Amino acid sequence: MEASIQIRDLPFAKNRILSLVVIFLFISFHFLLPLGLLFGDFPYWAAWVFASALGPVSYTFWNLIHESIHGNFSNERKQNHFWGRFLCIVFGAPYSVLKCSHLMHHKFNREPGDRIEFYDPNSRKPRWFQSLNYYFRITVATYIFEVGTGLLLSLPSRWTKPIVDRFIEYPIEEGFFKWIYRPEILEELRKDIFWILTFYIPSFWLFGNNWPLLVFLLLSRSFFISFFDNAYHYGKEINDKNSAFNLTLPKTVSAFFLHFNYHRIHHRFPGCSWDRLPKQMEVCGETWDKSFMKQAWSQWGGLLEPLDGKISK
Repeated sequence: MEASIQIRDLPFAKNRILSLVVIFLFISFHFLLPLGLLFGDFPYWAAWVFASALGPVSYTFWNLIHESIHGNFSNERKQNHFWGRFLCIVFGAPYSVLKCSHLMHHKFNREPGDRIEFYDPNSRKPRWFQSLNYYFRITVATYIFEVGTGLLLSLPSRWTKPIVDRFIEYPIEEGFFKWIYRPEILEELRKDIFWILTFYIPSFWLFGNNWPLLVFLLLSRSFFISFFDNAYHYGKEINDKNSAFNLTLPKTVSAFFLHFNYHRIHHRFPGCSWDRLPKQMEVCGETWDKSFMKQAWSQWGGLLEPLDGKISK
């Protein structure tokens, strides 16, 4: 008798509902809002309030995509893939880029190239450049990298490979581009870029002179994703794939962000769905490390001195 595949208790119904709500909010912003500003009496100040509110929602948006990346959105592989790609089209970056970059983060967590807050004396980049790169990375670079890489790789490979080869310095970067240059991945990426442009170009056109609203949303998304994601690792010990902080948040805020603040738990158990992370923490006897807000704010301390692999800030 063949062994049956274990069916995990995943919150697929919740994930779909959350995804549809998030997609509705952003479609409303991208298309209904500019039409309301253009032809209706929608207050301009209210448009800015709406754009500001969608900044933190963008982080929940990313965390829903994250569930798909780890196969925790649904027990069906096709559903995971469909929802991941669908969400990413509205998100504005190809699913393959987000999936590959995040899985490389898990594989190379706290190794060279994935511990951006530590000065690397062995790097060919001078200290001032590493410091500048660090602040760029924690503020806007994560989302910009995802969008920019997608647009770059949608071009013919014979054009992009020479450019990419010049910037590869660490194994995490080599692993990322080796995976993403697979023909079937590039084919999917280029299809997704087509749909992303089909979504965003009309949106920019509809905003017209109100384009600062749309740019503000995208920059706000870039900030929340970059700043929050790096906070879980800033100053933590290196050369340990499970190295991350569990950071405290009020229960409602934690649930709003799909319990991403249980971050060391996630690194230890990446197959644990977001709704089970609190229970998983209790079962395995894990503890909280710091306040999320204090840890996030500490990132402004900038570049840190090299560690011996054991010291934690």
